[in-house]
This record gives sequence, structure tokens and C-alpha cells, in this order.
Amino acid sequence: MLFSGKNIIVTGATGDLGVAIVQRLILQGANVLAVAGHQSALSRLATFSGPGTLETSVADVSDAEQVLGYATHAFALWGQIDGFVNNAGIQTPVRPIVDFPEEDFDRVMAVNIRGVFLGMKYVLPRMREGGSVVNMSSASGLVGGAGICAYVASKHAIIGLTKTAALEQGPREVRVNACCPGPIAGRMTFKLAEEVFAGSKKTFAETVPLGRHGTPEDVAGLVFYLLSDESSYATGTAHSVDGGFTAA
Repeated sequence: MLFSGKNIIVTGATGDLGVAIVQRLILQGANVLAVAGHQSALSRLATFSGPGTLETSVADVSDAEQVLGYATHAFALWGQIDGFVNNAGIQTPVRPIVDFPEEDFDRVMAVNIRGVFLGMKYVLPRMREGGSVVNMSSASGLVGGAGICAYVASKHAIIGLTKTAALEQGPREVRVNACCPGPIAGRMTFKLAEEVFAGSKKTFAETVPLGRHGTPEDVAGLVFYLLSDESSYATGTAHSVDGGFTAA
């Protein structure tokens, strides 16, 4: 019950990672505001139960007014925010840079990096001293990736924003860290593999030293640590949870 009475916002709450994170936090006693782009998707969380509580909010994370909306809603609910998981993100079809549609590039950057920036811009002023932010980057934020230029660029940028925010928020003892998942079993990874390994049965699991896809629960475990007081001296860092994918 490390999060008993703690108030935490999770964006991208209805994706594979978001669901695992929200569920674990509620089981550990947290009060969670789950944010997603559509109310129908949030119904996926309705069956969750535990010592914690669940509230929901619909928002486009790339829209400043809507981000301010979920930040002020959380503060109105609880009076203080203890943690923030900046998790919303998207991917696009695989294309080399010379063929990559400009509108797809702009859309990925709007959600993946503008969304993280806006989230911190409006949540941090409402976060208590000693709180914790986890920005969801990726193994693709640490290495390159042919065909996914927008995703790679956005995830690298998240690490830069994380380090900057950590420096700015240090005097308030607010910690800001990035989580960098590798190939995690779920819709986004399997769809990407279909394009990258077209015409073969190969999967990303074969590129990982541990020889398997990660699970959303593997990522939730790292997020749990970074939000908790167990990581009280960690800030400005990018933590991998990738089975060794970026070790080479």
C-alpha cells in the first residue's frame, strides 16, 4: 500500500501500458485520474477495483485548453497532485524519411512531445513539493530506428524535456524521470513488427537478449518504482525496461 492516499494522473490510460499502470496504482491504494481521448475507451477501466479510487477525464493531450482542463480537474478533486504519468503516445506506419508523410510527422510530434510538454506545463504548478513525474519515452528514445523517424525523434525529445524539467524542479524536490520500454507485448508492438518484418515470422522478441517481449506489467513495475519514495534520489534519468534491447 505504498500509494495509499496518493493522487496520481495517468494519461494514455486506456492503452496497454496505461491500463497496467492504472490497475497497479489502484491496487496499491492510489487515487487515479485516468485520461484518454475518448470516453468509450475509458469504460475499459470501469471494472477495476481496489483500495484506491478511479476518476476519468477525456482530453486531447495536444490541446492546451484540454490539458489545463484535466490538470485543474485533478486539483479540484484532491487539492494536491502527488504523481503524474505522462504516458499518451502514438505511432504511424513505417516509412523511410524521404517518403514519410509530413502530416503523420506533425501528428506524432503533437501527441508524443507537445502532449508531454503541455502536461508538465499545467500539472507541475499544481504538484506538491516532493512529487514525481514519469514521462513515457521508449527504447527508441535511446537508439535510432529505420522507418519510424517521427516516433524516434519524439521519444528522444521526451528525454531532453525530462532532463530540463528535472533541473528546473529540483529546488522543489519534484523528481522528473523518463521510462524507456523496449518491445512490449501489445497492439503497437505487434503492428510495428508486421511492417518491419513483413513476409517473415520474425518478431522483436528475437532481437532482445532476454529472448521475449516485455509485458505491460514489466513497465508498470518501473513506473511504480519511479513514482514511489523508493526512488527518492533519482531524477533527470532515462530508465530502460527493454530486456537488454539497447545494451549493445
